[in-house]
Amino acid sequence: MTVGTGNFAEELWPGIRDHWQYEYDQWPELYSQVFYKKSSDKAFEKEQGIIGLPAAQVKDQGNSTAFVDLLQGNQKEYVNVSYSLGSGITKELYDDEQYGIINDLPKFLARGMRETMEITHFSQYNNGFSTALSGDGLSIFNTAHVMGRSGSTLSNQGQSGVTYTLSQTSLENACIFISDWTDDSDLKIRVEGIKLLVPTALRFTAQKILETEFEVNTANNTINPIRGKMIPVVSPYLTDSDAWFVVTDVTTSWGKGFVSQDRESPDLQRDNEFVTRNMLFSTFARWDEGCTDFRGAWGSSGT
Repeated sequence: MTVGTGNFAEELWPGIRDHWQYEYDQWPELYSQVFYKKSSDKAFEKEQGIIGLPAAQVKDQGNSTAFVDLLQGNQKEYVNVSYSLGSGITKELYDDEQYGIINDLPKFLARGMRETMEITHFSQYNNGFSTALSGDGLSIFNTAHVMGRSGSTLSNQGQSGVTYTLSQTSLENACIFISDWTDDSDLKIRVEGIKLLVPTALRFTAQKILETEFEVNTANNTINPIRGKMIPVVSPYLTDSDAWFVVTDVTTSWGKGFVSQDRESPDLQRDNEFVTRNMLFSTFARWDEGCTDFRGAWGSSGT
């Protein structure tokens, strides 16, 4: 659809003191705080898991060394998706509009594209207990991720599938669970919770837990060991008001957890139709997002 002077009649003459409803302060870019950004130069990219060797075994005198093979693990595929948004105006509207609002059209397009990027990325957390899958084919947050060599299971959703409301105790328990994680050969690995991701409804709860010097919500003169240990990330794009997540260094440092794949960064283009002289503006980008290694975060769906 092309917008003409009839759609913006009030913009054609002086008398409007101010404009509203179209420009507010925006949240800073959030998804990049809980995803690891990677570039892509193809239609799709694959990330292949490799299962290492188990712990060494006792070798009795005269017996042969036990040889164990490396194993091919799970594979995660990222297929780039195209996103676009456009708008057009007539030459007459561009020439006659008195306030320069039309010159902000690229800003409107950029905002729309950025909103889509936030929504699609945070859908991995929103749907992580159901339809969003990690590299092993199970839901990202699951109590039964299967270890490729031993067949044992690992949970990144709380002990025995129990859900936890956000509190100092539940966050401490989550950190303990994370500390006990292993690789697919059941070897202990050191994983740390780096960021606490919460919806807006839990922003002040998170602040109290991470900034209070002593034990939260008690009169006990006991230190709060979780104080200052994580960076809070508050996101209005989380749709469950009591779900919360501990993002680990598997994502933030290793780039093996939650991945944001950039094939073509958002760009803005402008063109004029020769016949109509209409002015066309558009934005276009290609990306994909997902979770390769479920160890990139621990999650609770709340109550």
